[in-house]
Amino acid sequence: MQGMKTTLNIAGERVTVTAFGDETCAGFGDASVAPNAVESRVPFVYMHEIQDESDAVLKRCAELGCPPFVLVAIHVPQWNDMLTPWECPGIFADDAPFAGHAKRQLEALSEIVQKTEERLGVRPAHRCIAGYSLAGLFATWAPFQTDLFDAVASASGSMWYPGFAEYVEAGTLHRSPRCAYFSLGSKEARTPSRLLRGVADGTQRVVAAFGAKGVKTVFESNPGNHFKEPDMRMAKAICWAVSNCGVGEGVPLKSRERELGRE
Repeated sequence: MQGMKTTLNIAGERVTVTAFGDETCAGFGDASVAPNAVESRVPFVYMHEIQDESDAVLKRCAELGCPPFVLVAIHVPQWNDMLTPWECPGIFADDAPFAGHAKRQLEALSEIVQKTEERLGVRPAHRCIAGYSLAGLFATWAPFQTDLFDAVASASGSMWYPGFAEYVEAGTLHRSPRCAYFSLGSKEARTPSRLLRGVADGTQRVVAAFGAKGVKTVFESNPGNHFKEPDMRMAKAICWAVSNCGVGEGVPLKSRERELGRE
């Protein structure tokens, strides 16, 4: 069930806050009123989006029977520039390069986390960072830079990004998240782009590196290419993360978990 929704402007970005689930909705109300029912019980999910995908994702979460949470969707128009950790040439010869301004976006996100929770008058039980495609890359990169998040939900993340798998393998997590979810479409590596063809290998290396660092990690293969059912893929990532970010809390999502490359 989708409950109250409010839109804020924080750090120059449009932020939409939506309560999901009967338990959450009962206490959410106006954003100017502290929702006591949410305090210390319900996770907050911070998800970057480019085209107001949150409603579609929440609809899919309802279909999956996801536990209650609060979704904080951050609209990022400069998608290719603000969610990439360092500069990179464009995917094809005529494409603009990726600017690599993820550190700027993380500064904005830190302010968004602080001011959103202050506005709601609540400190959530856990925080999850979530995203699709380049936002999934950003969600995977963020725990190496900040201790804000307890869970990572990366759906079809852009693990093809040059140097990223090596960064994760060699890097030190700022604070280890409790759990991390990764997924990929079975046909995503079948592409004319030499750069994108590395996504399966990059994802495999990232998943293995998170597991080696002691993080409860799961990978799920979804049928199809990068553009098939992104809302469902994102919903599955969020549902698993909010079900597993607590110690002994929640019921894990019953999903098809497959080893990379099986499908």
